[in-house]
Amino acid sequence: MPEEPHGAALVRDRDRDRYLATLYAPAAIRPALFALHALDLELAEVVRTTTEPMLGQIRLAWWREQLQSLDAGARPPQPTLAALASEVLPRGVGGTALEPLENANLALLDEDLDAYATARAILFEAAVLLLVAEPDEALSDTARTIGSGWAIADAARHGHAPLTVHLDQAAAALAPRRLPAAARPILALGALALIDVAALRAGQPLSPRGTPGRQARLLWSIMTGR
Repeated sequence: MPEEPHGAALVRDRDRDRYLATLYAPAAIRPALFALHALDLELAEVVRTTTEPMLGQIRLAWWREQLQSLDAGARPPQPTLAALASEVLPRGVGGTALEPLENANLALLDEDLDAYATARAILFEAAVLLLVAEPDEALSDTARTIGSGWAIADAARHGHAPLTVHLDQAAAALAPRRLPAAARPILALGALALIDVAALRAGQPLSPRGTPGRQARLLWSIMTGR
């Protein structure tokens, strides 16, 4: 049996939706996507486990410095950074390009959900670049838009409280649209985020990630692009 890519277990344990979506990507691309999602989850863990904002800022700054060092040719021993160096950088996504993920988590420490959603959208844009290689500007814009809406839903799932205006913005960002086939292993997550936003707007609990119903909706989006 082939060795599981770094980050796959982390993503499977912490975000079953993202894990399942990544399995629909071409096998050659999955290690890069898992490494990218692992970075995002590592940064989110800093916020989740920080009780003092200043300490959180220091820990996030370490990640920023390490991302910058990747572009200078460093090969750090930290497993997620090593996976980024071996799988993501060769596909055209540099460490510096991923710094907005650190910015997003800094904003989340301050509960600035507007800045958070805008910065964290780079996750979707970077994933599309891994999947498509040379996406046009329209596809990059779509990725950022869906990514920003998904980020609001994800923040709410982890205990942050979006205002009505945030949920309205997320609903607009996640409005159904035709998705290009190659980018669906990331953009289809928008369909699941839209389910979450609808529940939040109605004051209903969020369904656990990875449930059969969510798996079915994800598969439908992957198959149809809707």
